Amino acid sequence: MILFLLGILGGVALSLFFSFGPAFFSQIQASVHYGFRNAVHFAYGVSSSDILVVSILLLISHSIPIDDMVHILGSKWIVYGGAVVIAGFGLYSMFFRARRASECNDNDRLSFRNVYVPSHINIYFRGLFLNFFNPGIWIYWATLVAIVICGDSEISLGGRYLFFGGVLSSTLGMDILKCKLASLLQRVITFRFLNIINKCIGVILICFAVFMVVSTIPRFERENNQKSIEMMQGIMNTKPSLKGIGGSHRKAQITFPIRSCSSASSISTLIKCPSRSEG
Repeated sequence: MILFLLGILGGVALSLFFSFGPAFFSQIQASVHYGFRNAVHFAYGVSSSDILVVSILLLISHSIPIDDMVHILGSKWIVYGGAVVIAGFGLYSMFFRARRASECNDNDRLSFRNVYVPSHINIYFRGLFLNFFNPGIWIYWATLVAIVICGDSEISLGGRYLFFGGVLSSTLGMDILKCKLASLLQRVITFRFLNIINKCIGVILICFAVFMVVSTIPRFERENNQKSIEMMQGIMNTKPSLKGIGGSHRKAQITFPIRSCSSASSISTLIKCPSRSEG
């Protein structure tokens, strides 16, 4: 029970300080668009994806080291794939115009009577997919799992599920509260202003996607350069045996150009290998 209460306190703190990602802005957008009773299903979708991610990470934490798990989640194609999904949501938001009743104009205020509202299932899966395919969410929860496991390795698997149950419960509660507060804006927002909000949310999501790609390019370049250096060092440490046709030992000169990540100079290595004649 203590672990569950600690999880609730941790979830509230995390929601207040570390929850301003793509799902947060899309959740605010859905609340302004569709009102609280409809937008709350977006929060349910986000929470469902959180539960799924945490469950997967806890299950595989016994077989895969945390460092390797974070490295895999931060790999190039996962980051780029998540960026494409988030950018897609952003483009949709930029060009999406609120559907309204035919007798309404741009200066009319929003209400449940004149705004088209998609089905609850549709809203639910929007939240689930946007959150689940965000690599940042996976790394966020993997980091929290690592802190819990490394901080106290004596906590059983059941205790870990209890702690994260509290975290996820309070996170859902905070998301519902955000939906409620954002939905209050529906009373004073017109359709014209709503379309401006849609474009702003779209730009924010696209900026998130671009930032995900740009911020990881230097790391990918460093990893590629490190792999190249290690490969060339492995080749240099290997002493090949060259056979020639002749009666005496020869010197074989092998040149390996190595390009450093900080300079464009090359290094030539001279390896002396005796050759043995046959006959």
